[in-house]
Amino acid sequence: MTEIGSAALASAGGQRVKVIVGLEPVFPSARAIGPALTVRSAPADSLAIHHAVAVAERGDVIVLGVGGERAVAHCGELIARAALARGVAGIVVDGAIRDHAAIVALGLPVFHLGCSPRGPGKSGPGELGVPVELAGVTVHAGDLVCADADGVAVVPRAYADEVAAAAEALEAREREVVEAINRGQTTVQILGLNDLT
Repeated sequence: MTEIGSAALASAGGQRVKVIVGLEPVFPSARAIGPALTVRSAPADSLAIHHAVAVAERGDVIVLGVGGERAVAHCGELIARAALARGVAGIVVDGAIRDHAAIVALGLPVFHLGCSPRGPGKSGPGELGVPVELAGVTVHAGDLVCADADGVAVVPRAYADEVAAAAEALEAREREVVEAINRGQTTVQILGLNDLT
């Protein structure tokens, strides 16, 4: 499952898969997939994400909802280092980050709404394991989250295994299409597409 992309999940899952658009990867090849550890935080405050990192399990994707706050950073180098030490697969936040170059150097996949040098408070409030909304999409604890350069796909926990298996099969078929293209076939031929008329 670790090689599945957000596009394959969205294609394989259809309407069961929700898509968060507008977040940018901290580096172009950033990619994270795993169960959501959901975090609701007050805008401009990082208390909740510190607690989330402290209880995170290896492979979790921290999904932090801050209401789209962009003037203040919600994640920086220290949180990124702590998250890596806990084995966190990545962080998805609908707000700004800082220490961009340091996070890139660390290699932690972070998906965010721009950068700000201004640091957050640490007074709360916040909640862990509750539904959070990012860009109009509600994410529940345990949902399968896949974030990459194409966007963020969210698969409800009840469908995660089924959709992941379908996405793996889809990606296997697409590898066959690539091989056919490399042999000189057109996509019209390979996919059996109709004529234009």
